[in-house]
Amino acid sequence: MSSVAILGGGISGLSAAYYLARMAPPTTKITLIEGKKRLGGWIESRRVTPGHYDNIHHLPKDNTKENTILFEAGPRTLRPEGSNGAILLEMIRHLELNNENLMSVSKSHPSARHRYIYYKDKINTLPPDLQSFLLNKPPVLKSVPLAALLEPLKPSRFDKDGITKDGIEDESIYSFMTRRFNEHTAIHLMGAVIHGIYAGDIKSLSLQSTLRSLYEAERIYGSAVLGMMKGASQVTTSVRERGMAARSRKEDPEWFGRMEKMSVIGFKSGMDTLPHQITSWLEQCPNVEVITDDPAEHIEIAHENKITTQKGKTVHADHIISTLPSPVLERLVQHQPVLPHLSHNPSADVAVVNLAYSTDEMKLQYDGFGFLTPHRDTPYGNPLPGTLGVVFDSNALPIESERAIKLTAMIGGSDWKDAFGNVPIDELEPKVALDYARKAVGTFLDIHAEPRYSMVNLQKQCIPQYLVGHQDRMLSLHHAIKKNYGHALSVSGASYLGVSVPDCIKNSRMLVEELLVSGALGSRQKVVTGLGKLEEQPTVDEMRDNARLSRGNTSVIMKS
Repeated sequence: MSSVAILGGGISGLSAAYYLARMAPPTTKITLIEGKKRLGGWIESRRVTPGHYDNIHHLPKDNTKENTILFEAGPRTLRPEGSNGAILLEMIRHLELNNENLMSVSKSHPSARHRYIYYKDKINTLPPDLQSFLLNKPPVLKSVPLAALLEPLKPSRFDKDGITKDGIEDESIYSFMTRRFNEHTAIHLMGAVIHGIYAGDIKSLSLQSTLRSLYEAERIYGSAVLGMMKGASQVTTSVRERGMAARSRKEDPEWFGRMEKMSVIGFKSGMDTLPHQITSWLEQCPNVEVITDDPAEHIEIAHENKITTQKGKTVHADHIISTLPSPVLERLVQHQPVLPHLSHNPSADVAVVNLAYSTDEMKLQYDGFGFLTPHRDTPYGNPLPGTLGVVFDSNALPIESERAIKLTAMIGGSDWKDAFGNVPIDELEPKVALDYARKAVGTFLDIHAEPRYSMVNLQKQCIPQYLVGHQDRMLSLHHAIKKNYGHALSVSGASYLGVSVPDCIKNSRMLVEELLVSGALGSRQKVVTGLGKLEEQPTVDEMRDNARLSRGNTSVIMKS
């Protein structure tokens, strides 16, 4: 009988426990340790009655009263496309969540077609298709077409074998965009996009680890534009990941085909339906123990691996999976052999402010998903610095029973000081964030009414920022775990190989499958760290073939 301890009860830890319980022999003892009272990590939803609330954690879990609004403190929708989407959908189907509670928004829906960027004192509508792009180009795209036409003519920094000419593997997103396109495209378009994904700064984030398809497009084809046209977005998905996706689809290919064509999916009862259902499923497994409200305080790697919790509980395990933020793991192993780079990357602090208004009192001028703001270095300024963007929740995932305009303002991130000065998130008064958000919707959207519902959640260190050189650092970490911890430790979670919910679920499944298939939990034939895919870099020719095959006959690749 083998035993596995999982540190962290966010979506990565829950997914690791779930896949272990599904795939490992039933004699495998699985212990999940979470320091907080609740499971689910950053995924948290609440229905609230009219009024203002300062923290979602203080509310009852189930408010079924009439006249309520669903607010999300973290992720609000999920993308079901590609291999990540198929793996996510398989989990949803296995947990029997593919019922009337599951919601989807098609790619033809206005919220999927209409996206906005604030530029030059106006909210610009991005064209949803080529015809709109040619006939009704907004000011924010003024120099983009010419930059895109000239981009394939610019020399690549890679040779024909995909080796960098200057010996430097990685660069910032800003460096790439200005080098391949121009300053305007970098600051106003990509700067806004990265605000929306990472709440981050394009001048510090790694191209290689955040926008991998653009990196590979230049490396393989010498051009970002030509590379994306030739299928570079496919080459970032490994054969193993496509195989996992193929196995996921086989039970009900018709349903998967339909759902994967959707723009986003979600749940009527909120995003935390997913972690709640995983938790309920785990509670039915006799070989699974879930410990909450008792954080791990120390890990000892010896002949018998031991975890000591804050309340004095001792957990022994043959293998430990850490899905904790990497700086937390560093503290837990500080008296063990050194693991490098765990605290190198910072994480973004974001003030998430939910607002809802009665449809009888006001109308929203836009039918799209929401707007984002450009990088702080825009020459045209931001009238309310630190505002990253506003999501139009009642458009993005409409709930028929709610007659309200719902908005979520995202403030801070890499621009925290622009909004709140030197006040750290731990000391910020929620009312200051609420007032700032109300000022933002007034400034950008001309909404000055009193919100009928409002909520402030100050999310400390919620999104890891993959700084330039992240992949090389993770490869170094992989080798250090392998050398110093052997079969004792592996890692998963947003600190390492992807920050989205589907990324976290996919990476935990890949880790569990590798642990089981390789015999790492039994015969110990292979050391599995969770970062091994970084060693499996195909050649440029293999990646070109991969892209051609993906475009030509995806179903054959999936089956193989």
